[in-house]
Formats: sequence, structure tokens, C-alpha cells
Amino acid sequence: MRAIALLLALAATARAAVIASGSPEAVAFERFSVLTPPGPDESNPEVLAKSKRLLYAEHKVQKGEGWVGNLAKSYGTTLAALQATNNNEFVLMYPGMRMVVHNHDGQLYEVRKDSETLDAIVAKFKVGAEERLKFKELVVRANMLPGIALLESYEFERGDRVLIPGVRINFDTYRFPFESQAFPRISSRFGSRYHPVLKRRRMHDGLDIPKPYGTPVYPARSGRVTDAGWNEGYGQIVIIKHNNGETTRYGHLSKIMVKVGDLVQRGKTMIGRVGSTGISTGPHLHFEVRDKNGKAVNPTAKIGKR
Repeated sequence: MRAIALLLALAATARAAVIASGSPEAVAFERFSVLTPPGPDESNPEVLAKSKRLLYAEHKVQKGEGWVGNLAKSYGTTLAALQATNNNEFVLMYPGMRMVVHNHDGQLYEVRKDSETLDAIVAKFKVGAEERLKFKELVVRANMLPGIALLESYEFERGDRVLIPGVRINFDTYRFPFESQAFPRISSRFGSRYHPVLKRRRMHDGLDIPKPYGTPVYPARSGRVTDAGWNEGYGQIVIIKHNNGETTRYGHLSKIMVKVGDLVQRGKTMIGRVGSTGISTGPHLHFEVRDKNGKAVNPTAKIGKR
């Protein structure tokens, strides 16, 4: 659905007014929620940025929108808030890409099942009874929930949105394995291709990224080195295993600067330098991502994601 969904967070004002009345209808309306009528087909940053109420929408990235930080500012929120809400670091943005945007600082949490309680949600973000109680008070104030939410079990319905203030996600996502995160030139993409040396069609399990001889290479994601040395057509290669069981491969290196067993950090630990070792037609990095079963996946689709 492309139409903008403008939501007053949990319809708190209307709900609180009815509950405060003390009337018999209060019980029936305790779960009352309101969705405002559909707005225009495209989200309007100015509307969200000027509103003090919690509003959210779906944004479709347009040509020229190159950095998510500027987009967040236009909606009246923060880079960290959009990253947490979408569980995406947004290293790459492209026209047509869609994301959930909102106008407050914090993660906009979507309730996935009926009768999920406030306590259960708070427990996902904090550990310890005292910490949870303090955080619960922040969530209640941020969403203008009725005071009864602090005293009794408070349930949400599937599809409700709850603002979780102050949430920051420490992303362990894939990056391009160089200092610059600008989209690099790719001479050979993932997929079936005609091999320039072997002169036949075969599967290309990664990306070939041309770079000057000696360009520093960094881990695309933090992990532990499981292989560092010569490996047939790859030439000099480094293989890194990550916490989720996936691995990355960096081939045709001119120099290797790590050894098996080393812990390496994304974008910080230099693991080698670009070269043309193995079956290669010139200096470039062969970069692969493999799932926990060893199957090669398209590295481009993993950038900015876990």
C-alpha cells in the first residue's frame, strides 16, 4: 500500500480521555485505536517534521537522495532512528528503495502479534528489574500511554506501533572492503559469465572490483580469519568467518597482513593489499560472501545488512 499511513501513536490521547472519564464505556474503549484517513500517494517530509505527534509513513527513495542522514533530518528524526526502525544501516540507497520513516528520535517498534504486552516489549531492550522499570516509564511518556500501563499488564494489538526512545543499534553489517564506502566500479558481477581467462561460461561467485595495485583491503564485516595463503585460482586469499556462520573471501591479493586465528574488525584491520595473483587479468579484488552452508550469495545484496 503506497498511501501514507499517518498514525497517532496508539491513539493515546483519545484512549486516555475515555479511560479518564471513568464511564462504563472506558473498558470497551481501552483498546480503541485510530488510523487517520489515507494521505497522498507519496510521503510528505514537511508534514511529519512539523507535527509534534508521532507520525510514520513509507518513503520511496528518489533519484538524488544519496544519504539517509539528510532524509532523516527532513522528516524531523535522526539517522540512528531510521536505521533502528528499518534494521538497515543504509550504506547503500537506490531509487525505488522503500523504508519506514517517522518524526521522533527512537526505534518505531511494530507489534507482530496480538496481546503482546508492554512488559514483554521492554524486556527486549533492557535487562534487570530496575532498568526495565525506568525504561518502561520512558516508553509510557514517549507514547502518551495512560498511567494504568505502569500498574497493570498493558496489551497491544498486532500492527500497533510503539516508539522506543533512545534505541541505538550497533550494526554488524556488510560494507565494501575498502576505506571508501562509495559504490565502486565492478568489472565482473555475481552470476554466470564468460571467463576471460578460461574462455568458457561458468558461475562467478563474487564481485571483481578493480583497484590500483597495493590498495588496502579491510574486512567487510568483523570476524575471525580461517584461511590466509595461496588457494589455486584465487591466488593469495583471506577467508573470514563471521558470528552468524557466514564467510567472506578476498582473492588475488598481492600481500596478506593477517594469519589464521586473528580477530579482525570491519573497516579497521587491514587484511591485505589488492594484487593480481592466481587466475587474474589485472589488479583487482575478488570479493565473495557465502552463507553458513557455504553457498555463494550476491555480495551487493548484503551491503548494509546482516
